[in-house]
Amino acid sequence: MSTRTYQFGKHRPTGLVGRRDLGEQVVLGGGALTGILLGYLFNGATALAAAFLVLPILLALVIVYAPYRPKGTSQRRTLYRWWRINRYHRRALRRTGGVWVSPAVEAGVRRDGTPPDAALTEPEGIAGMTWVPVAVRGRKAVVVLQPEAGCVTATLEIASPGLGGKEVGEQVVALERWGELLDAFGNIEEHPVKRVQVLARQMKSDPYAHQRFIARRDESAATAGSPQWLKDSYDVLADAVSTSAEEHRYYITIHAKFTRDLAAEGAARGRGDAGIAAAMAAYLDELWSRAEDADLSVIAPLDEGGMAAFIRNSYDPDHAIWDTSLSRAHAFPRNVDVRDGAHVATRAAGSTESWFHATAAVVGWPTTPVGPDFLSPLLIGMPDVIRTISITQQLEPNDKAVERMLAEDTNNQAEMDRDRQRGKNIDPRDRIAADATGSRGMALASSGAAGSAVVGYITVSARDADELERRKRTTASRARNAHLRIEWLDLEHARAFATTLPLAGGIK
Repeated sequence: MSTRTYQFGKHRPTGLVGRRDLGEQVVLGGGALTGILLGYLFNGATALAAAFLVLPILLALVIVYAPYRPKGTSQRRTLYRWWRINRYHRRALRRTGGVWVSPAVEAGVRRDGTPPDAALTEPEGIAGMTWVPVAVRGRKAVVVLQPEAGCVTATLEIASPGLGGKEVGEQVVALERWGELLDAFGNIEEHPVKRVQVLARQMKSDPYAHQRFIARRDESAATAGSPQWLKDSYDVLADAVSTSAEEHRYYITIHAKFTRDLAAEGAARGRGDAGIAAAMAAYLDELWSRAEDADLSVIAPLDEGGMAAFIRNSYDPDHAIWDTSLSRAHAFPRNVDVRDGAHVATRAAGSTESWFHATAAVVGWPTTPVGPDFLSPLLIGMPDVIRTISITQQLEPNDKAVERMLAEDTNNQAEMDRDRQRGKNIDPRDRIAADATGSRGMALASSGAAGSAVVGYITVSARDADELERRKRTTASRARNAHLRIEWLDLEHARAFATTLPLAGGIK
């Protein structure tokens, strides 16, 4: 049986001045207009008119096209791109001085054991949140309301080895069933859930813990009188147990925007935040059912303890992710330091050592046909790298998806036609990507399936900055093996870090 392959199209913005976004077009147009105006005003002096005509245009071209890399960063970007990033970083430094300190320790708890409002603050990079407990199928869960971001999220934990642990045929079936799950949410116009995030968390574990336990058992007086056959059978069983240097956890997060329809449904179920949370709990129950239909084994929804443990383990991998005794106030570490442009440093209360984290965005998906397990080098190929991989899909109904594919395909063909008229060689990767866009549009039109926009982020963690650099190089190498192009997000790692938390962020 031939291996099924998949193709990703290459998105090309439809710009008046080439492949530029609206802000860059404004800068280029403003430079040209300013140059023409100044040249007209000084037309009495030829030298001045020529200088004032050319200088604004050159300045606009430098701002939009000339890349450079500031000290302490890893990527070359244009002045226009750096302006937005530097603005965010300066604001972050002004807000906290560069180091956010959790107030949870000093705030203590109320008499009933709940944390006061003063303890419930979020570090740099995360919008304000309200956690509302709900029940889903008799299990405790938590719905996260983010008023500043205008959305609501809820998360299920999935027991799955991932695509990398399946045979090729099983991978194809799993992807088809996952597509059916997405179609159920995305192809219903009035359904408020239009964004789904998949998280793969790989954390450190001890592959030799079992062997040490066996050694201690053999030395214990409690096992001195055990028969030899029992000891031998246990040793055979221990040899058969597969141990790994990493532990995997998988999660699915659904995201709904605050809309009039969601507010109306929430009002029918309860008052205020409790009503919105009850409506989201119903959608989480629906996700649970559809995940089971897609042959995904659901462990449980994340409750307050599970959510706090996941967030704390992301910032502080020393904290066990299965320790769900934390309250929301202690979900975040003691310190979050965003002063360094190449990473964000976090330190837990009572610890003198920091963890260092860096986040990369997937800026280029495979332009050549890939198999269903193309992410395996990142998911199961780095046992020494603590990381979280987030894939978020923004869903849209079939008719809108087909319209978008038509616009992209028209733009692709126009770009290649312009290159052909100029006598310029067409990049074969662009041709493959254009063909993939067209074939994807045909597949959408023929199947009636929902469309989606996809973004990906990868956060890696290490004990010191030097080790983090090595982990970043390993991750970049594995990303190339997965046919991905990634870009480390300098100066905005705190905000980028939040894209790999179960909050379904990082996509417009």
